[in-house]
Formats: sequence, C-alpha cells, structure tokens
Amino acid sequence: MGADADGDEWAPCGRGSLVRVVHLRPAVPVVHVQGRLDHTTAPAVQKFVLEVLATSPWAVVLDLRALTDLAPDAVPALVELAYVAGDADIGLYLVTTDPVVAHVLAAASVHRLFEIHPDIDSALRTMGQPQ
Repeated sequence: MGADADGDEWAPCGRGSLVRVVHLRPAVPVVHVQGRLDHTTAPAVQKFVLEVLATSPWAVVLDLRALTDLAPDAVPALVELAYVAGDADIGLYLVTTDPVVAHVLAAASVHRLFEIHPDIDSALRTMGQPQ
C-alpha cells in the first residue's frame, strides 16, 4: 500500500489496480479506483466495494476518473454492484470524465443501471433529489 499526497492509503486490488475509500459526508463513502479494470482486477475491486456496501451506507460514490482502462469483461462486476446496491436501497453513483466508460456500459446495454457524473461534487449534489 502507498499513501497519496493527502496521506490516504491505496490498497492493491489485483495486478494493475488500486482502490481507496474516503468519507466526504457521513454515510457516503467515496471509493476511488485507479489503474485497469478488467477480468483480472474487477473481482478484487468488486469485493472491496461489496465490503463498503455491507456497512450499509446511505450512498456510495465510485470514482472511476483515475481508470486507465475499462475492459468490457469488467462490466459484470459493475452490474453486480449496481444490483447489490439497489437491493439494499443504497444509491450508487459513478464518477468519470472518460466517455469510454459510458460507451462500454452502453455497449453492454447496462448503462441505465448507473447514474454517471463528471465529478464528485455533481454526484453529491444530486443525492436525495428526485430523478
């Protein structure tokens, strides 16, 4: 594990992927994912986020802005997270500025499962507002 400039710890999640969680609001963890998200790293990232969801937060922000690659074979892990969050009535918000993420989700016909925002502030502003 390594720390970033803020002292936050990054945990390895498979080869080529790191995750960390920070709390910007009570009961709203932000999970940052860095590196590749593919069939080799997605299970570890999924397990990490499932552990966060198991704490019964009000919402989870999944920050994918530091992804270097989202492979189509990682989509099932994201879909599982969406279903687990939905079943638990926990909001799941994706943050990304990379159009490839939306394209990969759309190509898999699962983009409607996700609320995608360009930054964390945008995701936080929409929490609790009618959609």
